[in-house]
Amino acid sequence: MRIMLTKKLLFSLILAFFLVSLCMSVSGAVAKEPTTLQKSPFVTAEIKNIDYDEVYGTGMVKNGSEVSIKVVLTNISKEIDKSTLIFYSELVGAKGLIMEEGLKSGSPYTLEHKEVEEEVVVIWSGAAPEVRKRTSYLLLNITQETPEGEYLVVDIKRDVTSEISESAIIAIDEAREKLNSANWTIANATEKGIDVSEADTTFETASLYFKDAEEAYWDEWPKESIAAATNASYYAELAKQKAESAVGAKKHLSYGGLAVVAIIAIVVIVFLNRARRRKRGVY
Repeated sequence: MRIMLTKKLLFSLILAFFLVSLCMSVSGAVAKEPTTLQKSPFVTAEIKNIDYDEVYGTGMVKNGSEVSIKVVLTNISKEIDKSTLIFYSELVGAKGLIMEEGLKSGSPYTLEHKEVEEEVVVIWSGAAPEVRKRTSYLLLNITQETPEGEYLVVDIKRDVTSEISESAIIAIDEAREKLNSANWTIANATEKGIDVSEADTTFETASLYFKDAEEAYWDEWPKESIAAATNASYYAELAKQKAESAVGAKKHLSYGGLAVVAIIAIVVIVFLNRARRRKRGVY
């Protein structure tokens, strides 16, 4: 029994590590490393607005939607004569406008510091990329090259996603919760010495489907990911039910045993009472 308990606890720890790893990967792997450039001391960027269609309930950019950005540059230092602004974006067909001059991703623009007014307006637009999983994209990045070095002016990133991708994430999250619940029920029953081998087998099936769901998501097959996650939820729930049934059967057996013992005790008491009465001559 001690060996069975140790194996079960080890399995539970492995599953917990696997589920936590997935959760961290889904939420963290989409982010890209932030820029290491320092903020420019020669200009201040104020993001006036960022417009795009959202995937309902997420606040994230809907894939394929039009994105428009307005940035206002203020506090333009007169300590330097000029600097070069570099514009970069991962939007599809990205284009912009500054001081009536057209821009595109990779475009440089020479900013004459002593000739500009108090503020300079940058307009930027493009389409969000088509995606099959949640991914972070750079909507607009502006860097500034000066005689003092290169600096960051503004860096705008957003998660781009699709409705089916979010449905896949929701399905995976639901499956994870049911796996955790089933795992707890099975482990708890095992600790009590109850045979839950059938539940274990079903749980392993659920775990395999869960792994398929995770792999399909990262391989950008959200429809297949949803199907696998749905199966994982079904078998996880079934495994929990089997474990609960085993626990219930054990309780019924225990209650039945107690009832038999009680009946035997009553019979013995009645028999002894009758035996005493016979000895006294009382019938």
